[in-house]
Formats: sequence, structure tokens, C-alpha cells
Amino acid sequence: MLKRYSAVAAGLLLLGTMSLVGCESTRSSSVEQSPAQSLQQSIAAIENTAIIKSPNDDRQYSAILLPNGLQAVLVTDPASEVAAVSLAVGVGSYQDPDSQLGLAHYLEHMLFLGTEKYPEPNSFQKFVDGNAGVWNAYTARDHTNYFFQLKADQLDQALDFFSDYFRAPTFDPQYSDKERNAVNSEWSMGRSNDSWIMYRISGLTSNPAHPAHRFTTGNLETLSDKPGALLQDDLRAFYNRYYSANNMKLTIVGNQSQAQLKALAEKHFASIPNKNIKRPQVDVPGLTRAEEGQHIYVKTLKDLKQLFIEFPITDNSALWPVKPNGYLHYLISSEEPGTLGEQLRREGLANSVSASVSPDEYGMDGTFSVYVELTEKGLSNKNQIISSIFAYIDLMKAKGVDERYYREIKAMWEKDFANVEKQPPLQQATDLSYKQFEYPVANLLNSDYVYERFDASAIKAVLKQLTPARARIWHVSKTEVTDQPVPYYEGSYAVKKFTPAEVKAWAKTGKALQFKLPPENDLFTDKPAPIVAATHSKPQQLVNQQGVEAWLVHNQHFQEDKGFIELNLNIDFAYNAIDQLVAANLLADIYKMHQTSLVDRAGRAGISIGLELNAEKGQNFSIYGYTEKQPGLVHTLLQDYVALTLNADDLAKAKDRFVKNIANNKKEIPIRQAFNRFGLLTRAKGNWSDAEVIAAAEKITLAQVQAHHKAVLANHLLRIYAAGNFTDDSVVALATDAAQTLGSSKAPAQRYLAQSITPKTGGVLVDQLDIDPTDNALVDIYVGTQKDLKQQTQLMLLNGLFSTDIFTQLRTNEQLGYVVGSTASALNDYPLFGLYVQTTNTDLVSLKARMDKFRKDYLATLKALEPAQLEQLKAAEIAQILQKPNDYRAEATQHLQDFKEAKFSFDRKERVVAALQQVTKADLLNIYQQLVLGKQGQNLVIQARGANFKNKPFAPVK
Repeated sequence: MLKRYSAVAAGLLLLGTMSLVGCESTRSSSVEQSPAQSLQQSIAAIENTAIIKSPNDDRQYSAILLPNGLQAVLVTDPASEVAAVSLAVGVGSYQDPDSQLGLAHYLEHMLFLGTEKYPEPNSFQKFVDGNAGVWNAYTARDHTNYFFQLKADQLDQALDFFSDYFRAPTFDPQYSDKERNAVNSEWSMGRSNDSWIMYRISGLTSNPAHPAHRFTTGNLETLSDKPGALLQDDLRAFYNRYYSANNMKLTIVGNQSQAQLKALAEKHFASIPNKNIKRPQVDVPGLTRAEEGQHIYVKTLKDLKQLFIEFPITDNSALWPVKPNGYLHYLISSEEPGTLGEQLRREGLANSVSASVSPDEYGMDGTFSVYVELTEKGLSNKNQIISSIFAYIDLMKAKGVDERYYREIKAMWEKDFANVEKQPPLQQATDLSYKQFEYPVANLLNSDYVYERFDASAIKAVLKQLTPARARIWHVSKTEVTDQPVPYYEGSYAVKKFTPAEVKAWAKTGKALQFKLPPENDLFTDKPAPIVAATHSKPQQLVNQQGVEAWLVHNQHFQEDKGFIELNLNIDFAYNAIDQLVAANLLADIYKMHQTSLVDRAGRAGISIGLELNAEKGQNFSIYGYTEKQPGLVHTLLQDYVALTLNADDLAKAKDRFVKNIANNKKEIPIRQAFNRFGLLTRAKGNWSDAEVIAAAEKITLAQVQAHHKAVLANHLLRIYAAGNFTDDSVVALATDAAQTLGSSKAPAQRYLAQSITPKTGGVLVDQLDIDPTDNALVDIYVGTQKDLKQQTQLMLLNGLFSTDIFTQLRTNEQLGYVVGSTASALNDYPLFGLYVQTTNTDLVSLKARMDKFRKDYLATLKALEPAQLEQLKAAEIAQILQKPNDYRAEATQHLQDFKEAKFSFDRKERVVAALQQVTKADLLNIYQQLVLGKQGQNLVIQARGANFKNKPFAPVK
């Protein structure tokens, strides 16, 4: 994966699980045709195919097949201020040659480093960044995806850059070692990550003849010159073999007309060479009988407690119109009373139960998996859980193949498709490009929603494969006994075959267990509620009285039978003492676990419920979806919160989850740990260390949590934000009922807002931490001392320029680290600018010195900035801010942050645009020299020292 990281996105993206099937074949003919005739017929067939879309979708769609065999989907959205493009190539890590493991991934990196027409490395990325855009790429098992988004009127030029990668990349040898280092750094970042370790173990325990058995990320060892296998030669050979126009799928989303988009696709992509290849397929099974019927023990680095059962299944993805897998997933993942998940939770064995199906994970076969997050009790009673899973599957076999369930599922998905929300342009482009490999053109948009007919035989065929004898049972915890290392990763595992006695015991235990299949969902209705008049274009306060304030805004662009409500219990005492902070977290966790069944039932009916703590550590309740049932759900949720009974067993499980999550922070990737520390250090109150929080949690008593619950109910302000299909009267009624149910008492004027530190001119705050992962990370942040929106917008533009240059220099040219970037935001309205690096090869003293040098040298680059470049970036940023919301929820929540911060003018967007319009080059030079170089603000430097650098000092900070 090649990516310029942002501060909030510096994490691990595990994409290896995606696997697609080929497109539908063209119509056969009894008369032999020439290739030209066949191509013309294919072009006509695709261009005459109407893409089925939701009646709620106002975008225009078409598909074309270019003369070189490249298929493209064109999406017109006249209201979009941005354009998005994705091109998927039908080749991935499964096609790596044995001599160069990770080659598909390495090629993805090398492709971006210049073309014959645009030889400068990262010239495309710089162009995209200069137009307030984003870009990225990833390598999956069976495809590689390249994508970007930028200001719509720059699409033509962007496509000229982008398409040349697939026509004439240079693969400049001078960048070979640099990108090998980049791939190596990416591998290093994940080698102590439990998710990557389990992904590798999944491959190691698969069929040795299948490509999944091999290492796929690549590193300096695997990507190298070898006797008879030179890396540069193999790179070009791989590209020449698989990067063919007829093995590519393109999606373009923009505000241009269909005719204009077609012309752009033809102009830029029709000249990509067509090598007339067949998309590579894997013709061996991933799991054979030899890999079935076994325990897989994984010793984790984090404190994880998991058990999951993986059943091999044959690929049935061609049955997507009838969805036997979706049907079974619906039954086995239910949290209704008496179902598998609910009963395991009620017995104290599980925190959660879920399922996933990937029928073509290995190409010709895949898996059906049931996952259980264990409690401490569950960890000691795994055989009981295994028996329960097998027993529930037996119940599904005996009574679960029932058309009434199918009718309910079908009705739910039909309603969802009729009311589907538009995807953001980049997400839609990326999804549609790889979906073109998987589904017929007509069904690209509705394939996930189609439940064509009840097919009992197809469902039974899947169930028949879910047997104990074929299962692979994964035991995942830090206490597992293992005997095999994981090559290239810091993990270990063991494999042991089932014994006949075990299988017999599971069956015997299972016979005594009683489960229920889910009942009909009483929250689902296929009858829409009336649409209310959209009278409030900005939030209006409808209730302002002792105990409660309530605001309502109506969507202007999306007027549908949907709504969003957030209820916030605003308290002012959670940060006063560490015991209060811990109690707040434990109380919220226990309450959320008690609501699992209701949340699951509502979610299936198209109503999502969120139950989290707010910034002040009071309880938040959020509901989004169809509006008819929302008032009743709010009443139930609040009533249950008031009546919540706490007991020692619930507290013990909550403490275990809480302590485990806090302790696992030490295993996070270094850059995330550094930013987490920044968030902690900038709190005005409550910045206790993880060790202090864990110690407090281990000592806290049931009485303390009960006392906190009572204190919340006795001393809170209820704050309500409602958006969407609600009348004034309905919101007033809801607020009145909610305040009465909760006993809300504080006045709106007493609302409390969480505070951050006040930055001081010339202040320096340095934090040094030793971490378990091997890499180093350094975050260098500068915070202004005045709450100034103008300065925030200046830094926004500065970051748009700075981020590309620091990435190109420190990451691409110098290979200082894989995660390299800059960020601009605000700390409680104080303007903030920062730069950050995670490195596998540089000590912190050298890293800080190099970052300082780049920061100082950048002033000359900024002085040379062309005014036209700044104006272009300003226009792009403004266009994105003024972009019409993509979907109902985006519009409904666009004022939510202002509401949370009690900024009741609700005009941030307008003020930001006005400030951006006024920014000059002189402003950028001034703020850079004063804040980033002159340190006329507060500097915060967080250094995370990795395990490979324990004998190296932290960097001195002046």
C-alpha cells in the first residue's frame, strides 16, 4: 500500500482478504467470428446495458468497453465539486513469482515513481495534493487498485498523469532500493501486529500448494536480486505480463456529462496496450482435507481472548442473486434472546459473537467463520463454546431453512436499496472498479441488495459443509502454548488435529443445549413515514428549560423518511478524579453490553444505534435511520439506562475488557502511540498515564460505579440534537419525555465543555516513551496561542503544500520512514500544525535533526511559491467545503460538531470559506516563520522509542 498518511489515519489497513471472480462471459455464437467482430459485439452489449440504480440515486451511470478491451463505468453527479477515479488491475499477490515474494506490492509502489511523459517522482501526487485531493493504492490477493480524488475541473489533467502509469511507467532503477526500503518499512510496521500475524498463520496453515501459503507483503530479503532472478527484470516482466488493458477495470465519477466522461476515458485510456491476456486464476484449493479438522493455537502479543471456527466451503459466489451465505449469516449473527450470541453472553462466556463469509477467499474455495470474543470465563470453557456453535448450526439445519426468514431479509434489503444513500465519490469509484470483476454490469449497484428467490437447496448445500469434522478451530490469546514461529513476523502458533474423543464430547454436550432461532423483527416496517416540511435550514432551539435543551434542523438536499438524533448527558465531574473517569468508562461499557440485543435488532431494521461516551465522559445515545420507531427506541434506551442494575459479574467482565484495551495500547503501531500521547497530554484535566488508569480500574469497587451512575442521573444536562424527518412537536415531545425519564436537572447555561491545555508562547512540552514495537516515531507539533480561525485556514493551505514535499523528500527520496507527513487542525480552536515520521531505520536523534532541517529548509520552498499555485489550492479547498453533502447522514450531522462545542451560530462553513478567500502568500510566510520556525506558540514533541533502538538516546529538544 502506498499512501501519504494523515495524523488520524496513521494505522494499518489489512486488505488481503478481498478476492474477486471474473466477469460474465460474452454471448456465444454458432458462427465463427473474427476477434474484431467479437469485440464490436461486446462493446455494443456493454454500452446497451442499463445499470440498475436506486430510485433514491440521482447520479447517472453507464458502462463502456474501449477498443483495447478496457471496461469502464462512468458516473455523472452534477452536484459534485470533486472527481474520483479508480483503476483496478486483475492481478495481486497470489500471482507473485516464488523468486520475488511481494512483487505485486512492490510494483504498486514503483508504478508511482515516474512515467515517460512525467518522469519526476510523485509529480502526479503533487498535482493532486495541490488541488486539495487524496490518492492511494493497495494490493490485494487477486487485484491491485489505484485511485485518487481532486477538484472536478482538474480531472482532464489528472487523468493525463494517471493513465500514463498504465501505459509507460519508467520503473527508474535509481528508486528501486528506495522503494524496497519503503516496502520493508511497511512490512516492519505490521510484523508485530496481531492481525497481520494471524493473516500469515492463516496462509501457513493452508494448502502448501496454494499461493496463500506464501509471504506476500515483501521485504528487503524477498525482494532482491537472486541467481537467475533479477528484481528489475522480474518487475518489468510482471508488469508486461499482467498489466493489460483487457485486465483492467476503470471507474470515473465526476460532474461532467456522460458524453464528456466517455470522451475523457477514450482520450486517456484507449491507448493502453491490450495484450489479450486471460485474468489469472488460482486452480488449486486453499484448504484440502489435510487442513481440516484441526486446532490452530495463536499466541498473541496483545491481550486478546478469541475463539473462532472456520469452515471451508466451495466457492458459491455465482449464487449472489439468491445469497445462501447472506441468509445463514443473518441467522447465526442474531443477538435475539435464545440465539447463540445472546446465550453465550448471558452465560458470561462471550463479549460478542459475529460471523463472516468469504466464499472465494482462495479462488475456488473459501470460508464460513463464526467469531467469539471471549470473557475470562469463556477462555476457561472453550469446549462449551465450541459445542454451542456446533449445536446452533445443527438447529439451523433442522429448523432454519424457512422461507419466512428469507421474506423478511428480502424486504429489509429491498427497502434499504430503495432508500440507499450515495457513496462518497472516491469510495464509489474504488468499489465499482473491483466490482466490475465480480458482477454483471447491470448489477454493479444492486448486487449487495438482491435477494431474488428462496433457494432451499443452495442454503442446505452450505449448511452441509459446516460440520465438526471439517472445522478449523482457532484459539487466540496471549496464553496459548505454541511451538512454531511465524516466519517474517513476531508471532508463534501450533497446530493439532482433533481427536475422536473431542468430537464425540462436543456432540454430547451440544445435545443438552437449547437455543432459539430469531423471531420476526418487530422494529422493521416497509411503510414509509410522511415527509415533513423542511422549514429549518439551520438548527433551531425548540427547548430551553431546566434540565434539557433541544435543537432541530431539517435536511434541505435529502428529504427522506430518515432522521438522526443524539442525546448527550452533559456532566462536569468525570475528570475530577481518576476513579470517576474509570467509573464512567465501566458504566458505559456495562450499559452498552446490556443493550446488545436491541442494537442488533434495530440495525437489521435499518436503524443504527450508537452508545458511547462523549468528550465530557457522559453517556451519549445516537440513533440514525428510519424515523417511525425512533421515539420509542429513545424511550426504551433511556428507561433502561435509569433502571440499569449493576452487579459484580458485569463489573468483573467490564474491568477485564477495559484493562485489556488500555494495556494493549502499548502494542499499537508507534505513530498511533505517539498521537495518543499527544491527545492525553493536551487535556486540561485527567491526563493520567495508562499505568495509573489500570491501577485505578483494578481497585475500583461496585459501589463506586453505582455511585457514579447515581451522580450522572442526579447532576446532568440533557442536550438533544435532532436532524431530518421530525416535526417541531415531535422533538419537543421527545425532549420532554426524555428529561422526565432521566430526571434531568441542570440548566442549559450550566453546560460543561471538555477543555484542552492553553498553549503558551515559547512553551516546550517533551514526552518520551519506550514502546514494544520495533520502530521509532516522532511527532513535532506547533500550537498557536490565539483562537484564530484565519490562522487555522492558513495552516490548512500550508499543509496542502507542505505534506507532499515532506513525503517526497523524506519518504520517497531519503526513505527515512514509511509513515511520513504533516497535519493541520485545531486544539480547542487554537491553530495547530505538525509533522511526523515513523521509521524502521533511523534513531531518534538523527530523525529529529533531519525533520528540523527539512522544516527550516522549507522556508525557501515557500518563498518560491507561485501565487497561481496557492490560488488553485484555495479554490480546491473552498470547492470541497461547499460541496453538497453526499448522503442523508452527512447532511444531518453537518452542524453536530458546532452543537457539541456550543457554537450556536452554526456558520463555521461560511466563516472558513471567507477566511480562505483572504489568505495570501504573505500570510503563509508569516505564520510559518512565526509559529513553525519562530516558535511563537507551544511546541509539543512526542518521541516513541522502539525496541530496536533501546540503546539509542532520545533526541534533545531545545
